[in-house]
Amino acid sequence: MYVKYKPSKHTIYLTTLNTPNVISSIKGSVRRLGEQYTSAVVILYNKSSLQPIAIRKPDQSGNYQFLGLDINLKTFIVAFDKKQQFNAVIQDNVVPK
Repeated sequence: MYVKYKPSKHTIYLTTLNTPNVISSIKGSVRRLGEQYTSAVVILYNKSSLQPIAIRKPDQSGNYQFLGLDINLKTFIVAFDKKQQFNAVIQDNVVPK
């Protein structure tokens, strides 16, 4: 029997957050005209410093998540269309839960 291995899409963390409350996450989905969309890059930013925290590609259902975040972190998310057919989308005031 042959099992096809497909590597998972990992989050790339760009900064280290030195906080004691690392127990939460941010989850969301990317949609284009109401349909799931996987050809995007989602970047999580620290709102106070404007520094990128992590980069993530959506899974095959268009979902993404950032794990291990401080519950007090204030962020915003920018999603870019890799095909460059649509403008970037920003979600502001995103708080880990």
